[in-house]
Amino acid sequence: MFFIGNSHCDGQERLVAAMLPKGNDSVFEPKAIELRVDLVLRMLGYSDLGHVRPVVRSITESVTERVKQAVKPVVCFKRMAIESCVDGALVVDAGVILNCRAFEKYLTGCDEVVAFFLTLGKSIDEAEAEYAAKDQLLEMLVLETAGWLGIEQATKQLAIHLREIVSVDGRRLSRRMAPGYGYKIGGKKCEWLLEEQRVLFELFDQEHLPVQLLSSCAMVPKMSRSGLYGLRPS
Repeated sequence: MFFIGNSHCDGQERLVAAMLPKGNDSVFEPKAIELRVDLVLRMLGYSDLGHVRPVVRSITESVTERVKQAVKPVVCFKRMAIESCVDGALVVDAGVILNCRAFEKYLTGCDEVVAFFLTLGKSIDEAEAEYAAKDQLLEMLVLETAGWLGIEQATKQLAIHLREIVSVDGRRLSRRMAPGYGYKIGGKKCEWLLEEQRVLFELFDQEHLPVQLLSSCAMVPKMSRSGLYGLRPS
């Protein structure tokens, strides 16, 4: 497994990153997650922060700080050539087939893809279990919100990191796609089925993945995300 650290690549490091052999599992560690209490409160529905009760602000500050200190985001990703993309069937290295009618639209012009699994780690699951055991519902809600903001931030860092890598050899990223999400095609909505997560999972060395897949196709740790980006010539 090739490891890329949590700093941005530059110079020779950037060149080495760009020349990663296709088909290898690679790891990226996003930088520390920065969460603002006021943003968490707004996400909870408090449009006027001056009206937030002291107990609510205190709990939000405590839980948000816990998330900031505890999460350890990590991403496992894999760059692969597209063999074909016809009638919603995306065929990548080794003949693995992913199925979604939206592929032809959103991967137009792409000749490669990068599949990934991202997680914030098990600390949020542990905190949720602790709060649930004490019926601390507000803490659970704040935890969920702060965790979601954290995974969004980690995903943005991943996108920036990938852009730096692929720009060296004249590629740019498509929009992110993921199993379980819907996409508009010709005015109609089609879904990339969550069950396709199993196929993504099989693309990787599962022993080293930072997540596990449940029979329901949900992932543990809970605050995890999967998906892929297309790569097209600039």
